Amino acid sequence: MAQPIAADYGQQFLFPPALADWVPADHPARFLREFVDQLDLPALGFAMPTAREGGPPYAPSLLLKIWLYGYLHRLRSTRKLEVACREHLSLLWLTGCQQPDHNSLWRFWRDNKAGLRAVFKRSAQLALEAGLVGLVLQALDGTKLQAAASGHSRWNKPRLQALLTLLDQEVNELEAQLEREPEPPPQSTYRLPEGLADRQALREEVRAGLQQMEQIQRDHLHPHEPEARRMSCDGKNRFGYNAQAVVDDRAGVIVAAAVVNQENDTGLAVPLVDQARENCGAQAAVTVADSGYGSGAEIAQAAAQAVNLLVRPAGDAAAEDKPYHAHHFIYEPQRGCVVCPQGKELKFARLQRQKGQVVQIHRCDVKDCPVRSACTKDQRARRFVEIWPHTLAVQRMRDKIKEPAAAAQLRKRGQIIERVFGQIKQHEGFRRWTVRGLEAVNAQWALLCCAFNLRILAKNWHPA
Repeated sequence: MAQPIAADYGQQFLFPPALADWVPADHPARFLREFVDQLDLPALGFAMPTAREGGPPYAPSLLLKIWLYGYLHRLRSTRKLEVACREHLSLLWLTGCQQPDHNSLWRFWRDNKAGLRAVFKRSAQLALEAGLVGLVLQALDGTKLQAAASGHSRWNKPRLQALLTLLDQEVNELEAQLEREPEPPPQSTYRLPEGLADRQALREEVRAGLQQMEQIQRDHLHPHEPEARRMSCDGKNRFGYNAQAVVDDRAGVIVAAAVVNQENDTGLAVPLVDQARENCGAQAAVTVADSGYGSGAEIAQAAAQAVNLLVRPAGDAAAEDKPYHAHHFIYEPQRGCVVCPQGKELKFARLQRQKGQVVQIHRCDVKDCPVRSACTKDQRARRFVEIWPHTLAVQRMRDKIKEPAAAAQLRKRGQIIERVFGQIKQHEGFRRWTVRGLEAVNAQWALLCCAFNLRILAKNWHPA
């Protein structure tokens, strides 16, 4: 009868084992070593340390390998990475048994945020060289992640204004009380009462916070992370940042990544497509996105820059069950008129300036129209339709996404990019930034996306 296998702590090796024998030939750590060793770190913007005093510094390539290894294995804390350098067998092999402390790892992160973003770019280029990026179809989307700062210490404009009123009243009362008291001796050391000094300092802090809110035109501000904004993070209103990505259809490689602090996706499509083109050296044939990127100005900008963007125009979903919504009126520039769903023409009435743009106003008399009640509520039986500079581009987009081929590509958007966000949030367990500030979260997002790409590359890597 076979005996169960158990640990034999008395077993001795005649020859000490080599670490390389314990790391399989196709282990991701081996690919990671080759990837970092072929990088030109000075050209990518990494700081190259020189030691004039004390011991020699750790090489940037060594520290980069540790950080990439950590993000491949859900280790994103400098102290956990320090422990892993002593306990993870594959990391011991990768570092050559070097064990940097958490301070060295943190200083590398702090000094090389731009370099980390460049490493992500290199991962996308390597995927292109390996044939994992097709540049045929790519999807664009964003996901909102909660900021590192806690929401309990946030500033709220109405509350700060009420607090400032209360502080002004208390300070005035204390100052009046001091005026009624006898003056201190001329040669004595006089200090403001502690209560008055504390309230004056708090009042100045509150005033500074309100002034900062006026500058950013927001009613909420976090004193410890002023670049974060209130947005919907996993269905909850929290301080956070908006992480953006462009994913290629062929193998799911992330070809562009950025983080912004605006609460919506408006105006981000063209800059991200431009970044993807710069990273890959060529532009994908088609880019698909959801209606969050479908503002009229953005659609017109994409058309002007020859970006083949497929997106449902913003507001079209709400207009589906409204047959006489303005979206169903067709502008015909050759005839200089607008045609309603009933086939009637709306003639040009006047020009009007709105939001810094010149808008054409077209008017129709619907007094005798059979659908008057469904078309307008105007008491004088008139219907007005606004024609913006981007209206024609939006109409062309509506026609384009009705084509069977374009509609099929647009339907693929979710399966191309949503699974990437799902894997980062659920499988990798990343639902909250661990660093503060827009520059830092951009570097962390680049590192996350780089690790995602490296995992795909490692699966397709064939060691010699």
